[in-house]
Order: sequence, then structure tokens, then C-alpha cells
Amino acid sequence: MNSDFRDRISVAVWGVVITLAASALISLPGRGASLALGPARVTLPIAAANLLPLLLALLAGSGAQAVVQAHPLSRQGRLRLPMRFWALPVAVTLIGAITLPRAPSLPYWATLLLGMAVLLAVVLVALYYSLDPQATGYRRARAALNLVCYAVALVLFLLIPGAWPEGSRAAVLGGVAMLLALELLRGTQARVTLVALYAFIVGAVVAQVAFGLLLTGLSPLSASLLLLVLFYLLVSLTWQTLQDRITRRVLVEYAAVALVALLIIILLSP
Repeated sequence: MNSDFRDRISVAVWGVVITLAASALISLPGRGASLALGPARVTLPIAAANLLPLLLALLAGSGAQAVVQAHPLSRQGRLRLPMRFWALPVAVTLIGAITLPRAPSLPYWATLLLGMAVLLAVVLVALYYSLDPQATGYRRARAALNLVCYAVALVLFLLIPGAWPEGSRAAVLGGVAMLLALELLRGTQARVTLVALYAFIVGAVVAQVAFGLLLTGLSPLSASLLLLVLFYLLVSLTWQTLQDRITRRVLVEYAAVALVALLIIILLSP
């Protein structure tokens, strides 16, 4: 880990943290607000707060890309399409954007912000060490990224605002699933285009199933757990496919896992 790598992580994390903190302390203009730009005045077509997730995604993604570009493999031109490494940092940052406004008090808010910053830093460190499969620490880094991906999936599936229309929630859930699948399937070391295609398919399936579940009126916990199981099965079976390990025994094992998980969800459902 060189100083350039550490500096880039610090800049990325602080950029996201300062933006999240500023958004809580500053009242952003709403839709229709008039802003003066020199002699001209501009009317905002949408609320500025609605652009915050996009800004945070750009900050987290560009920070991740800067960290990747500090790696020797990137400097040798052996890491194509650096934007594919944006997925997990962007998802972690979105968790912060969703959870921080729900904090009941200032100490909880500060704790959540600190936790998000630490998690983002851990993800960026693990991302750096996961770039070279032959490097020391690759297995630990890959395991950490996988664990964070599934934890992020569960949290985001639970926290998508219930006031949103079903179509919007399903679209966001599908988008999150696609981003996380992109990071998880990156560990197969398959072709970038093939990984992107399978990640898109995973996201599309999750979005379709999420829309159906939201229309049934299931409790948020039950729907979230069902989506997490579906996401796990889709990613795991895709992983086995990319590794050319799909057999009848593998399919039976995953079917058994799905059945057990479904029974547990039924028992836990209110």
C-alpha cells in the first residue's frame, strides 16, 4: 500500500462525508426555486435534493476509479473499463444517503456517518487488494467485498422508502442488484462484457420479482428476505456458470438452500 493509494482513499472518503454532512446542514432549494447566475436567473425544474444521490454516486465512483488507477496493473494498462469498479462504493454511499435522514438524534446521526465512512474506506482498501488475484491478501479482500455486498443488499432492500411508487422501488432495487452483482461476479475473472451482461440480467430479474412482491402487500421484512435469497441464488448460479461448474448436484444443492431459506422466511414472517 503506497502513499498515493492512501491519499486517494482519504480524498474519496472525505469528499463523500463532507457532502453528506453539508446536505444535512444546508437547506437545498426546492423545485421551482429561482437561482441567480450572473445577470440571468434560472428556475430549477426539480428539487436540488433529488440530485444529491447522483452527486454522491459520482463522488464515490470517481474516488474508487482514482484508487484503482493507483494500482500497478492499472498503470500498466491491464485493467480495462475502470468504471466497473464503481459498483460497491456507490452502493455503500447510497446507504448513507438513505439512513442518515432517518437518524432520531444528532449522536445517532454522527455514529451512522462515521460508520459509513469507515465502511467506505474498508471497501476501497479491499477493492485495491482484489485487483490482482496473484497478490498477497487477495482472498481476504475478495471475501470482505463479498460479505459487504450481501450486507448492503439486505440493508438497501429493507430501507428503500415505502412512500415511493412500486415501479420506482422495483427499479431502484433492480439497479442496486445489478451494481452488486457486477462486483460479486468480477471475482470470476471472466470477460468484462460477459460479467456486465449477467449482472444486467440479475438486476432485471430482481426488479421484475420485486415489483410483483410489492404489489402483494407482503411485509417489508419478508419481501426483503425473499429478494435477498433470490439475489444470492442468481449470483451464485451465475458464478458457477461462468466457472463452468454447473452440474445436477450443484442445482440440487441450491434448490435445497432455497427451500430451507423459504421455510425460515415463512416462520419469521409476521
